[in-house]
Amino acid sequence: MRGNKNKGIVKVLGIGLTAAVLSFTLTGVAENAVTGAVSGKSVSDGLRQLTALSVMLAVPVNEFDGRDEDAVSSEPCTEKPDNETKTEKQEQKAPANDNPSSSTQDISGETLVPVDAPADVKTRLISVNIRKDKDDLTQYTAKDGTVKEKHYGKIGGDNVIDLENGQIRNCTKLPSELIGAEAEKKPSVTLSDSNEPQVLIIHTHTTESYERDSDGYYDTDYDGRSLCPANSVVGVGAVLAQTLADNGISTLHDGTVFDDPVYNYSYSRSRERTEELLKEYPSIKIVLDIHRDGIADGDVRIAPVAEINGRKAAQIMIICGCDDGTDILPDYMDNLRFASYLQNAIEKDNKGITRPMLFDYRFYNQDLAEASLVIEFGALANDIEQVRYSAELAGRSIANLLKNYEQ
Repeated sequence: MRGNKNKGIVKVLGIGLTAAVLSFTLTGVAENAVTGAVSGKSVSDGLRQLTALSVMLAVPVNEFDGRDEDAVSSEPCTEKPDNETKTEKQEQKAPANDNPSSSTQDISGETLVPVDAPADVKTRLISVNIRKDKDDLTQYTAKDGTVKEKHYGKIGGDNVIDLENGQIRNCTKLPSELIGAEAEKKPSVTLSDSNEPQVLIIHTHTTESYERDSDGYYDTDYDGRSLCPANSVVGVGAVLAQTLADNGISTLHDGTVFDDPVYNYSYSRSRERTEELLKEYPSIKIVLDIHRDGIADGDVRIAPVAEINGRKAAQIMIICGCDDGTDILPDYMDNLRFASYLQNAIEKDNKGITRPMLFDYRFYNQDLAEASLVIEFGALANDIEQVRYSAELAGRSIANLLKNYEQ
């Protein structure tokens, strides 16, 4: 009996491996196969795990196709491209155990980072799960791709709402008059005087990274993904977090990786982690999910820039989700008010640094906190120094706004 059973297992495994490779489609299947494999206890679970691993070895998941899943242009509102294969709501249907193995992360543990703040300001910066990986971008020396810098200024159209500073691009069916009226209202975020964290900075697409320099070229072998915080959005988040703390806003910065080794369902993983942190730190009222955009015109990669105080800064864009009628974002108007509040403040202090805020039917876990936003800091083609400068400028504006916030 045992011998026959083992033969059956080998036979099933062979069929499973063949079927998995034949049915693999670049997105979704690899992650669905991996889902739950780590905790599998039965023979069938073990077979599924081996099948999934074989598929992962057979076909790369994170191929760079010129656009990111949530990449957004400044063109008129259009449907999301076909290559943006997962909607945010679809990602929420992922099983609860679709997390990457803990062995993929070099977790440094929670540390209290010293903050160079005024003596009379009791602020705290908590930094967790920041990896120690190192990348050497000097290996990408080919100049076989072109980078073009571009400033995205004010736009026109019936769907554009002018704020006191900055604009909103309304890609919903809601009337722009209604959006404009709501944008003028003060948000109802409840902040406290505690030195416990008020702001959480997280990165759903943690490995999004930037160009090494701004020489006008890029190496086509560089796919814009990195586990090294010095090159990725995690390093940008660190600058933003430090600036907030330095200016009186206690902040928690989490560097947990959600998009490696598997990209799909990153939002379901970051949702689970955000819920954990909000439970551990109920003082958090604001969640900022920091990304970078991926803008291209054919093979030319676009770097959105603005000149601030004589220096080039990467432009930033706030993304605010709108409920689509399913009540998945019940408090989206509150979030819109907060987004407009930030857009006004950042643009007022740094003329030209913001691209028009995107208000669209997108989810991005923005139901989890009183104020929750995605902010795109620059794009793949920006060099990292331009983006860090933007994070510092935006951090000062946000901190000043929150310090002077009156209930």
